[in-house]
Amino acid sequence: MTLSPNEMTPYIRKIQQKFDEAQMFLMKNGFHQATKGLLQDIEDANGINKKTN
Repeated sequence: MTLSPNEMTPYIRKIQQKFDEAQMFLMKNGFHQATKGLLQDIEDANGINKKTN
């Protein structure tokens, strides 16, 4: 995720940690492509980095 430390709430830090763990697991098991969409899915589900017009 692309947030500064000041913007990271405890909830977002926990999501970041879980993302890192999931990404590491997937990469160790040969699922390199699966990690590309994982972060976007997490951000979309939580409304993180939404652009407003």
